[in-house]
Amino acid sequence: MIEPYTLDVPRRPDPYPYYAQLRELDPAHYSPIEDIWVLTRFDDCVAAFSDWQTWSSERRGNLLNDLPERIGRTLGTTDPPRHTWARRLVNTAFTPRIISGLEPLIRELSAKLHDAACRKGTFEYVHDISAPLNARILGAMFGVPEEEFLRVRGWLDDFFVRDKPEPGREPRQVVAMRQLRAYVDTLVADRLRCPGDDLMSAMLRAREGDMALSHEQVAVTTMTFLTAGFESTNNLFTNMVAALVAHPGVLARLRRDPATVPAFVEEAMRWDAAAQGFVRTPTRDVELHGKIIPSGAQVLVHIGAANRDPRVFSDPDHFDLDRPSSRHLGLGQGAHFCIGGPLARVLARVAAEDLVARAERIEIDPGTAVRVSTPNFRGFQHLDVTVWTTD
Repeated sequence: MIEPYTLDVPRRPDPYPYYAQLRELDPAHYSPIEDIWVLTRFDDCVAAFSDWQTWSSERRGNLLNDLPERIGRTLGTTDPPRHTWARRLVNTAFTPRIISGLEPLIRELSAKLHDAACRKGTFEYVHDISAPLNARILGAMFGVPEEEFLRVRGWLDDFFVRDKPEPGREPRQVVAMRQLRAYVDTLVADRLRCPGDDLMSAMLRAREGDMALSHEQVAVTTMTFLTAGFESTNNLFTNMVAALVAHPGVLARLRRDPATVPAFVEEAMRWDAAAQGFVRTPTRDVELHGKIIPSGAQVLVHIGAANRDPRVFSDPDHFDLDRPSSRHLGLGQGAHFCIGGPLARVLARVAAEDLVARAERIEIDPGTAVRVSTPNFRGFQHLDVTVWTTD
């Protein structure tokens, strides 16, 4: 008998053998402990992400035990047609020009952070590289000063927490959402009074005929970028470092041939996905693998498990820079494909290039490493790294 899925599974050092059991023996798994269903096969996950009419993001949100205050108000928690026109307007603001315009800043900052960290030999990766890089770039996108963004970081971390609160205390995620929303509301009001050359101002200016994004939509979209953007890229970065440590031959090859870094980023997204899964809710009873998933159920569409499905990926547990297909779900699929995916790829590529160029050897300290505690994501909130440099 397979153990029921629990929300702490992504925090395990290696959850992938358990995912393989679910995928092979119980691909439409119900956990009575959490009252959730878990889909783990690639084709099932693609179908759920692609068929929004059957698998809704708006019924119960897209995060496990999502907050009612979010549902139906963000890009990730709405279905077409509402989602379609709002995303189209956001896309008119979040353009390839904006991403390409950020790349020189990304490269300059990443180089400085990696130089300073690697000179120390041993450093804490999130504090010294990931957090300040993400803070500066997301801050530049939205016009948030770096010192303010680092202060906001605590709210971003708490936003995804789903731990039960102490008696008589509000859940941390509820407090974080209220504080973050109040802060973002002040930013939107500032941009309405004095527009700038930033993404929030661009969203406020965006028009499609007589349609425009409201203050509310700009605020919640900004919150989505800040929360999901910070969490996802931090987890991607730390998972890439862990992958390099687990595969020293990959590091050696990347140093010999830096042109393979983009392939490394894609394989890292597949091999240990930063976003482990998102929720969908069936709008009708769905029969799958001999079971009936009832209408209204909370269903975790498990990216981490799907990305190692041997039906799609040959030798899926092997980290393969020459994998012929990068058809992974690390950035989602369908209408809700990650809108920040192009920026995440640039950030990850530059960070990987800078680390690889400086480090002949990398080790992490498993005794001090701390996994993120958010059930939808997998990565590290603390990662002590030692590098041996080329100098």
